[in-house]
Amino acid sequence: MSIVSFVILHYKDAEVTDACVQSILAMEQQERIRIVVVDNDIEEKDEKRRALAECYKENPRITVLAIHENGGFSYANNQGYAYARGVLKAAFVVVINNDILFTQKDFIEQLEKSYEKHKGQVMGPDVIRESTGEHQNPMDERIRTKAEAVETVKKNRFALKYYSLLYPMLYLNNKRLVKKQTEEKSGRKDYYGAVQRNKVLFGACLIFTPLFVEKETKAFEPETRFFYEEYLLTLRCQKKGYMTVYDPGLKVLHESGAATKRGFKSEKRRLKFTMERVAEAAEIYADMVEK
Repeated sequence: MSIVSFVILHYKDAEVTDACVQSILAMEQQERIRIVVVDNDIEEKDEKRRALAECYKENPRITVLAIHENGGFSYANNQGYAYARGVLKAAFVVVINNDILFTQKDFIEQLEKSYEKHKGQVMGPDVIRESTGEHQNPMDERIRTKAEAVETVKKNRFALKYYSLLYPMLYLNNKRLVKKQTEEKSGRKDYYGAVQRNKVLFGACLIFTPLFVEKETKAFEPETRFFYEEYLLTLRCQKKGYMTVYDPGLKVLHESGAATKRGFKSEKRRLKFTMERVAEAAEIYADMVEK
């Protein structure tokens, strides 16, 4: 009996995390399921972190890992991935944000059918934004070029230098960009309605199959704090001859950015944090990509 492990990155909202957990517990084939909740809320008081672990202590198939180092998204997920791979001996490791909800009772059966058919190293489902119906996968049709990444670093660092002055314009530009991207995707059923290979998969739900898990000790490498993980993963797959597979037959619901928004008291601070981390990660990516 092969194990399917779900690694959930918890941050701030225990109710959201529990909704994700419960959606997994509603699936068929429970005897094969193991859940790893990675508690990445390092700023929270110890008693609250203990309370999260207490919620699931009666279920032997759920493990709560408390992270004590502020290593960011990649680092925390790698801790969960390593536990699922090394301790639980999972064949499939499904790495998800805590605001993901599974609606297919037969998700594991559908996952295995898709894997047997396509034999990808990393797979992604149809990620549907619950509030708008937007299809968020695939995230991009190709990886970024070195020039594009360098330009991203330059633009973000210039904007950050004069952030207080430029914020109103940056805020509006960001809203327009998100709206444009949503409209472009929503009108393309060919984009999200068919199986696609070697695209950039959306990081809110990534499925690492036995072909990946058997060889790789880390899900994300190098470990960036936030953002660009998807491009770095796709670049890594390309260099190793791995295939990414998007299969719309697998479906999940997602409320994009919910965890990040809860971590900030204002949109101004959240956008600044995003731009700082994007610049940092894009610089790492630019050093890795050849051209």
